[in-house]
Amino acid sequence: MAMAIPSSAAFAAQSAPSERSKTAPVLLAPKWRNEAFPSQSTTRLQYREVAVSRILKVQQYNQSRRIKPAQVGIGRTASSEGVATKLPALKWVSMRDGSSVARIEIGSPVALGIRVGLQTNALDPRAELRFAGSDEPSRIVSMMTGAEIRKLTDARGIFWTPGTDGERQIIELYLPASASRNSVKMQAPELSHLLANSRNDFKIIEKIGESGSCNVDTACRVAELGPNFVSAKNAVAHMLFTYSTGVSYICTGTLLADTVAATQIPYFYSANHCFAGGSDGVPVQNFQTVASTLNTYWKYEATSCGSGVQAAKVLLAGGSDYLYSNANTDAMLLRLKNAPPAGSEFAGWDSAALAASSSIIGIHHPSGDAKKVSLGQQISSNSNLITVGWLSGTTEGGSSGSGLFTTDPGGYRLRGGLYRGRASCENSGSLSDTDNRDEYSRFDVVFPNISQWLSPPSATPIRVNGSHPLTHPATSPAAAATPATASAPAAPTGKAVPPRARERRLLER
Repeated sequence: MAMAIPSSAAFAAQSAPSERSKTAPVLLAPKWRNEAFPSQSTTRLQYREVAVSRILKVQQYNQSRRIKPAQVGIGRTASSEGVATKLPALKWVSMRDGSSVARIEIGSPVALGIRVGLQTNALDPRAELRFAGSDEPSRIVSMMTGAEIRKLTDARGIFWTPGTDGERQIIELYLPASASRNSVKMQAPELSHLLANSRNDFKIIEKIGESGSCNVDTACRVAELGPNFVSAKNAVAHMLFTYSTGVSYICTGTLLADTVAATQIPYFYSANHCFAGGSDGVPVQNFQTVASTLNTYWKYEATSCGSGVQAAKVLLAGGSDYLYSNANTDAMLLRLKNAPPAGSEFAGWDSAALAASSSIIGIHHPSGDAKKVSLGQQISSNSNLITVGWLSGTTEGGSSGSGLFTTDPGGYRLRGGLYRGRASCENSGSLSDTDNRDEYSRFDVVFPNISQWLSPPSATPIRVNGSHPLTHPATSPAAAATPATASAPAAPTGKAVPPRARERRLLER
């Protein structure tokens, strides 16, 4: 059934300035509860080697560019690919204060990274799980409580752990003294074998992690574009998420400000097609299930122009709430469950229609590479999308969902998110080249459907939880549970694309 979408003509144009995150810096890195955990007490589950043909298939899949989120992970199941089919029983070690600690290690040979699909039955909400990878086992990438994990568990009882670097993931489970360890049942029936990791700047097989030579580091434009550009780039994050099949993908998203100065709710704008599935044999996905697996990486950019040296990335785990998406405009709005890290920015936006021939800027992670900036011009628009051409840089797989910006004296304003295109380094620089084209969602068309969050009616903020100390009644968890204006991804029409049209069709990012 078609759903009514408010007309953008019924809404007066609004805008919001960028805003620096008020999140305090993390002063102390998390530590293991039991740093001297005995190796012989670790519960292990090892997978057999993944078939080389499956890795090559990922390479071919991404090179075809028929799908927009670039694939970086292969789904595996213990029942068919594990050395053992199940995780052995946990071995608890008692601490002096009466608390208990168990440690789990899951391995997939030659993986550059790991995400584990855990089943955590009867997990005490006060429990703590810490995660690290075998490439750097002393560095805990995230700590999550049992209460947080319950909220991220899907209908099958699966919770996807944060991504870690190396072919083994180490998980520490801590229970306070008053919690019963006898009732805890832990299994790891699924795994996402990642072909990229953060230590290697997400570089894997050809065409992922190494963007085209025409792409420009954001650091190269700071002196030219100034502090407003710095604010905009600091709102952009690399995305890693996992489908129900265990297959992992990457896209790009942008943190957005709202119009209420008293709050900082982490709204996050990206593309419908990133979470949708439903193509090339991938089943259609439940958006909230995928949103719960979201990891975002911040400050992932070169320290100086062309240096090849990356700044220290910050992983934000904890998933997100799905608020809205639409297949026709390819827009998607999420709300991160945790506050973005210190130093990030909430990007400004403008809901007015983009003027013809406007100069535009794209900020993105092409092929999962460090953050890049592309400069271009609007070519045309239709009822849902903006078409642009590039004068410098381009976009690639992994750029999907990234923000399109314009600038004015008040700063940079988001005007859409990347959908699809034929643009590449081979055709960048010529606005007359009809292959040098990308399409973006029109924020002015999308805005009436998401204004309830970004520009809520005047109201006294109410306290909801520790993650978002202040929020609006319209954005409470109950209000977000069933997005009123969301539409499901469009079903295939069943029409075959003629061979010539198939060669020339727009290819999603």
